Amino acid sequence: MKKILILSFYVFSITLISCSGSSDGENNGGGGGGPVDPPGPVAPSAATLSKPANNSECLEVDAVKFEWNKSDNTDSYTLVIKNLLTSASISQTTTSTSAEVTLTKGWPYSWYIISTNTSTSTASSTKWKFYLSGEAQKNHAPFPADILTPKPGATVNAGAIQLSWSFSDIDTGDSHTFDVYLDQKDGSTVYSSNYTATKRTVTLNDPGTYYWKIVTKDNHGSTSDSGVSTFIVID
Repeated sequence: MKKILILSFYVFSITLISCSGSSDGENNGGGGGGPVDPPGPVAPSAATLSKPANNSECLEVDAVKFEWNKSDNTDSYTLVIKNLLTSASISQTTTSTSAEVTLTKGWPYSWYIISTNTSTSTASSTKWKFYLSGEAQKNHAPFPADILTPKPGATVNAGAIQLSWSFSDIDTGDSHTFDVYLDQKDGSTVYSSNYTATKRTVTLNDPGTYYWKIVTKDNHGSTSDSGVSTFIVID
C-alpha cells in the first residue's frame, strides 16, 4: 500500500511541473520583456492670455501689467513683447502668471507667452495686440497689417498669385483702405492705391524674388506699415 501511495505522489508531481512550466523563466523575464524606462517629461500646454485685452487701448501710466492663465505641465513662462512699428522686441521669463513691463507710450504692441518645462518642447499662446496710449485718445492708427499669403519666403509658381493680409483697429467704427506695394527691388513701388479688400490677385510672369508690403489707412488720415515681406516666383 505504501508503494502505491509513493508512486501516485511521484506521478502527480511530474504532472504539476509539466503544466506550470519553468518557474525560473517567469522570475527572470522569460517573456522577453526587459526593464521599462520611465516616461519622459510631458510637453507643456499653451497659456491663455488675459490682459491687456486683444485689440484694446491700454492706459497704464508707469508699467503695463500682463496677465495670463496657468498652463498645464509648465515650469516657466517667457513673455515676448514687440513694438509693431519699430519691430523691437523684448522678453522676460518668470514662473508667475503675470509680469509688469515699462514700455514707451504712444506705440502699438503685440505680446504672447511661451510655456516651457524640462522637456525640449515648448508651447506658444496666441498673439494679442494693444495700443499703449498712456491717456485716452479720440483716434488711433490701425495696427500694422499681418501678411498672410504668400507666407514670407514662400516659393510660388508664375502666373496669377493671390496676396492676402489681415488687420485690426481699436477704433471699430473707422473705415479703411490699403495701399499695396510690390516690386523686385525693395517693396517701395505702389502697385495699387486705396484698395478696399484684404485680398488682391496679381499676375507675375517674371521669375525672381518679389518684395511687398501693405500700408493701412483709416478715414482720419492715420496709417500703419506692415513691413516688407518677400516671396519667390518660379517658372
